[in-house]
Amino acid sequence: MRLPSMTIVRTAVLAAATLALGSALAASPAPSSYAGTETPTTRAAARTLLDVSDLDKGAPPSIAWSERRSGRTVIHGTDGSTTPVSNRLGQFAPMGSGYVVQTRAGRLTRWVGADGTPGRGEWRTGYGLAVSPQGQVVAFAGRAGRVWTIDQAGDRVFRFNRVPVTGPARAVAVTGENCQEGEGDPGFGCSIAVNGPRRAFYTSSHGIVDTVPHLRQTTTGRGRWLGGITSVSDFGTCSAMMRDWRVRWRTCDNVLSDISTDNRHVLGTPAYADGFGPQVLDILSTADGTVVRTFAASRDGSTATYFDEVWEDAAHVLVVTYQDGEWAVVRLGVDGSMEYAVAPRRGSIDTRSPFHLQTR
Repeated sequence: MRLPSMTIVRTAVLAAATLALGSALAASPAPSSYAGTETPTTRAAARTLLDVSDLDKGAPPSIAWSERRSGRTVIHGTDGSTTPVSNRLGQFAPMGSGYVVQTRAGRLTRWVGADGTPGRGEWRTGYGLAVSPQGQVVAFAGRAGRVWTIDQAGDRVFRFNRVPVTGPARAVAVTGENCQEGEGDPGFGCSIAVNGPRRAFYTSSHGIVDTVPHLRQTTTGRGRWLGGITSVSDFGTCSAMMRDWRVRWRTCDNVLSDISTDNRHVLGTPAYADGFGPQVLDILSTADGTVVRTFAASRDGSTATYFDEVWEDAAHVLVVTYQDGEWAVVRLGVDGSMEYAVAPRRGSIDTRSPFHLQTR
């Protein structure tokens, strides 16, 4: 094995980072009849109507979230602080004393301090940030397969060996909490799962670049778990969940999204995307793909659709919802409970959501 092939780029900022990551992938749907290693158990899951028109107000989000109001966008930190950022904010993740932020139009990625002061580095990237399980590394990718991370040291950016893609790449998952080989505890380096237009790859601090086995595209990852899409057709997608690079189960009912903080559950969005936004959200067992809870809109479409689904803790998911001309941040419990984390605000489907949740 050759020594790590990366360049350390020093910046004057503390803690910056762009997310990329990709050694833990998320799976997409595959039918329960799919022949394979293991298929999800077929049993009726507990079902909750996704009606968010009249909920109780609970505690504010315990993860960072952004809000756009009166032409100004701020990120609300978990300590009550507010950080001004660009109104074009697309994705963001806490890093060190500030945040890694990525814009929608132009897709520029940079680190900003808690007061909104930008770091000196700025990168033109593909869409998406990837974050390590403990939030110590944020990764991002750009054109021609370029991949970078910003780690917990806060003042350094690592550049990795490129993945073999020609167009924009997207970082999806990061494995490892320190990208400096042999440093700290544990000093095992890191690996980033990256999607190209047609194939999923990984690049590591060991200098290794290779394809991700079994998956065409990665959709989620956390620690030893990695999930993603295995096939795409006119009728939707099929996915697989892997642990230690071995397929544990497959599904064609869901595209796999965020994995819970205790690794016990994974979110499943619809296998076929259509309309303004998804109206069914499944919570699956990471171990075998069994659906343990479903949040679903009514058949007449009068209830909510959701965006930005992120695990808040091991038992709760935060989603940005739209229903009856109002945007809100709603807390969903694995037990089927629902409450507002951020109260509803009037808005239109013709304008983008005023709220965003951190990537984790």
